[in-house]
Formats: sequence, structure tokens, C-alpha cells
Amino acid sequence: MSDQPNILLITDDQHRWDFFGDTGAAGPLRTPALDQLRRQGSTLTQAFSNCPICMPARFIWYHGLYPSQAAQRLMANGHDWPSHLSTMPSALRNAGYHTAVIGKIHSHGGLAHINLLDRQDEQHRRGFDHVFEVSGKSLATWRDCQWTEHLRRRGLLDDYRRDLVWRNPQLNGEERFAPSFLQPADHADGLIGDTAARWLQDYDQTKPFFLHASFCGPHFPLDPPEQYVQRHRWQDMPAPHGVTDPAQVRYWQRLRLLYVAMIEMIDDQVAHLLDVLDRRGLTRNTVVLFASDHGDMIGDLRHNHKCLPYDGSCRTPITVRYPGVVPAGARLDQMVESADLPCTLIELATGGDRAAELLPQTPGRSFWSYLLGRTPAHRDWAYAECDTWADKSAYPQGPRHRQSWRMCCERDWKFVFHHDGRQELYDRQHDPHEQHNVAADPQHAAQRDRLRDRLIQSMLHCVAPNTMPPRRPAPRVTLPADRLRAASV
Repeated sequence: MSDQPNILLITDDQHRWDFFGDTGAAGPLRTPALDQLRRQGSTLTQAFSNCPICMPARFIWYHGLYPSQAAQRLMANGHDWPSHLSTMPSALRNAGYHTAVIGKIHSHGGLAHINLLDRQDEQHRRGFDHVFEVSGKSLATWRDCQWTEHLRRRGLLDDYRRDLVWRNPQLNGEERFAPSFLQPADHADGLIGDTAARWLQDYDQTKPFFLHASFCGPHFPLDPPEQYVQRHRWQDMPAPHGVTDPAQVRYWQRLRLLYVAMIEMIDDQVAHLLDVLDRRGLTRNTVVLFASDHGDMIGDLRHNHKCLPYDGSCRTPITVRYPGVVPAGARLDQMVESADLPCTLIELATGGDRAAELLPQTPGRSFWSYLLGRTPAHRDWAYAECDTWADKSAYPQGPRHRQSWRMCCERDWKFVFHHDGRQELYDRQHDPHEQHNVAADPQHAAQRDRLRDRLIQSMLHCVAPNTMPPRRPAPRVTLPADRLRAASV
């Protein structure tokens, strides 16, 4: 093996920050494998998704760019990723790594009836030597992949697709919350975990490896196998913040039971991967990084799912283990963005901070030196953006409600500017659940103006016109800086 460490990136989908570790917010959640990673590694407690939607968040991981830097339309799930941009997997492969992805990538948007097995060349061009792609659960209704082929061989695909329509409002069903009829080994995350474990067990090359094991849960539909649901009672689940009606509280508690069950299933898969590393003697020379693309409101402030600037939607878990190198049990509270993750992996792979060279125009910054204690600070603020449409199943405002906003978050304050001019300001220390908007309070004008200025800096300095194809110039910003400045008058 090379002196370079192996890298195992484990991600899941829609896993909010406080359903991770000992925050107390997740009630009876039991995650011994993830807890082990936290004890043996360091946790970044203030990590934020730059765009809390599946496709753009994953685009950031692979390309190191904010979605608006490449195209306005990439701030939603409806459009394919561009194919001409530099990628983190290519940088790692060029640095001598054998690169693999097993699980959800989500680089294709829309309702296209495609077979991902026929599109593997696209992922090879993004830098992966080995590809085992899973579409994601809802997408499996009209999209074939390694998982749907597994279900077809088992005689389960038609039943699964009927079940998915029954529980998914986007497919003209209703959003129902019930255990899956699938056994764990046939569930998407069971297949991803088993496949990734076999890949690790069989790996025999002299090159170091980079493996991205990308799980689909706890993203809706909330359909964990029955055995995980039976571990807990819904009455023991915490009530969401900002909900007082008893009937609504019970509704969200039942939903949270299934959300917790899906996280616990993923934890079992993580335990399987860590066990393979131990049995093969790879633990000490493998960096394990666990992260999620974005969170889920699951009832807080009467919202469901994602696309929102609040912590439940935007804030994510990140923990890193590298025995003997990364301090064990540390909790670091500097601001971190998801764009920092690919930059960190590049520094790990190349031995130097080369992200600016290998991912041109990235706003990301490697947090490796910060993890090791070589630098005392990382970021003063985190930036996020969103411009999409959401239906009434997720938000109380009604069908086709636009979510278009920009957010700047410090450790103590958060500022949000919406496309229609609305502003939000939250005191994160005294109002951690973001229930009291003080943007109009003269007492907090200094904080509001400081964060507005920082938001303008992020918007103006993170535009990358040279990443666009010829004759397709990048838009400057969706919300022009002069409009933000005018909001202060």
C-alpha cells in the first residue's frame, strides 16, 4: 500500500445535525457505529449545506462549487449536472487513488426514464474507476439502476414500485409513513452497505483507495424495515419545535419514529464497513469521513423535508476519524460549509492544499489543518443558497411555493434574505430553534447589517464565469448586491 491514507467517505441523505450524537434532540436514537466514529475522531458541530437539496448538495461535493456558480437552474433537482467541470474524484484519481462510488450519486434530474447502468461512462469521466450506482428510492419508480435490477431478480420490483406510489405524494399518492415490506438485505441501504463491504473486503490493489459509500436514507419515503421500527415507541419521540397542537405533535412523533429507524439501519451498515476495515487491518491507514448532504425539518416550525434556511434543513453532521492523527473525541465549533469537504479530501490525497488549483474557482477551504489543531480558526461564516419550487406536502404555504433565498450564518447569528425582499435574523445563542425573527428590531441592526455585508461578500466573490461552456456566461447572482444593499435603507 502507498503512504497515502485510504479514504472512506460515508454519506447519507437528509440526516439533520441533531439526530447525530448526544445532542438529546433525537430521543431514543441508538447509533453505536456512528458514536464510535465520534469517540475515535473529531466532529465539526457547525457544518452547513450550501444548498439543502439532494442534487445541488451532491454537485457541491464532487465539483467544489456553489450551484449558482455553474448555472442558476442547478439550485434544484430538475437538471442534469454539467459535464465539463473539474471534479474531486478526478483529482484523487490523478493523485494515485483507485476511486469508487457505491450508492446514490443523483446527477440526473427530471422525470427521464433512463437506466443508470447505461450511463456509467459519465461517472467514469467524473473520475470514478468503479461505479455501482443506485438511483434513490423515489426515483426507482421510473429509473433503473443496480438496485432495481436486484429487486427484479428477486421478483420484488413491481411490488416495490406500487408501494412507492402509495406512499409518495409526488407520484399522485399520499405521504404515508409505514414500514417497508422489504427485508434489510433488499432495501436500498442494505444493498449499498453489503456491496460496499464486499468491495472493501475484496480490494487488493497496491494503490490507496477512495470509496464513496452513499446511502439513500433517511430521505423520504420513510420506509424502514419492520425490525427497526419495532425498536422504539412513537410516544418516546421528541416533539418538534414550534408545534403545540396535540394532534400535530403525535403526527410528527410517528414520523420521527420512522426517521430514527432509518438512521439506525444506516448505522448497522456503517458498523459493517468499520468491521471490514478492522478485520483487514486497514483501520489505522484509512481516513473515515461521515457526512450528510442536508437535513430535514421533520416538523420543526411546522415544516417537513428540506429547502429551507433553518438549522433543521441546512445544518449537517460531519465527523472524521484517522487514528493517531485526528484527535479523538474533539468537538470543533468553527463554521464549515459542504464546499469545504472536497477541498479537504484533495489535501488528504495530495499532501497539500491544492483545491484552488484542482477545483478552479472553488469557494471551499480545506478544514484539515483546523481538524489537526494546526490553525485555530476556519470560517467566520457559512453561506447557503436555494431557488426551487416546493409542493404543499412539504410546506404549509400551499402548492408550488417558491423557496428562493440566500443565507449567511455565524456561530451566534443567522441572516436570511428572500427573493421577495423579506429578511430574517435569528440570535442562535438565545433562540437556537429560530422561532423569533428579530430582523426588524433596531436593537439588532448592527448584527443584521454585518451579516448582510458578509452575505454580499459571499455572493460577489463566489461567482465563477470561466467554469461555464463557451457562449453560456454564468449569471452574476440571482439576487443582485445592490438590491441587498437597498434593503438596508
